[in-house]
Amino acid sequence: MIAKLIGIIDSFGDNYVILNVNGVGYHVFASARTLGRIGQAGDGASLLIDTHVREDHIHLYGFADSAEQKWFRLL
Repeated sequence: MIAKLIGIIDSFGDNYVILNVNGVGYHVFASARTLGRIGQAGDGASLLIDTHVREDHIHLYGFADSAEQKWFRLL
C-alpha cells in the first residue's frame, strides 16, 4: 500500500494532481483544500496517501495533513 508520496508537481486537474516521483507520474485525487495548499506546477510536494483498491481500479487519495486524512477515513 502506498502511504506517502514526495515529488514534483507536474500538473493539476479539477480534483487531482499529477505528482512526478522519480519519473513516475502518480494521479492523486485530492480536495480543493489540499490542492490549494501544496503549491504550483514545478514545486516539490509531499502528500499523505490513502490507497483504495477495487476490482476495476486503484485510486490514490492525497492529503496535505493528517487531520484531513483522518476526516476522510471517518467518512
